[in-house]
Amino acid sequence: SGLGGMVSVSLPVDSVRERLGRWGERLSVAAVNGPSAVVVSGDADALEELLAVCEGEGVRARRVPVDYASHCAHVEAIEDELRQALAGISPGSSSVPFYSTVTGGVLDT
Repeated sequence: SGLGGMVSVSLPVDSVRERLGRWGERLSVAAVNGPSAVVVSGDADALEELLAVCEGEGVRARRVPVDYASHCAHVEAIEDELRQALAGISPGSSSVPFYSTVTGGVLDT
């Protein structure tokens, strides 16, 4: 918390990946939410630079209101802590029906 963040970029994932090259491992694609909806996560200062580049190119990009960088190398820093904290948790079926948006049928959770 406090060292990273996330930015939503309205471009296809391949276009976003091309732009991220200049930041190396400081930024990465966190999620692909649609054909032109990509979330980038990483170092806070690198995200500010990405926002400036996008603005200069006329690309819609908005900060996601969080102060952490999910789905990127930042998570590796707390990997051991997470493993310890989650060690006693095991999966189980839900009592609430979960429906597939593809088939419309109930899925086994």
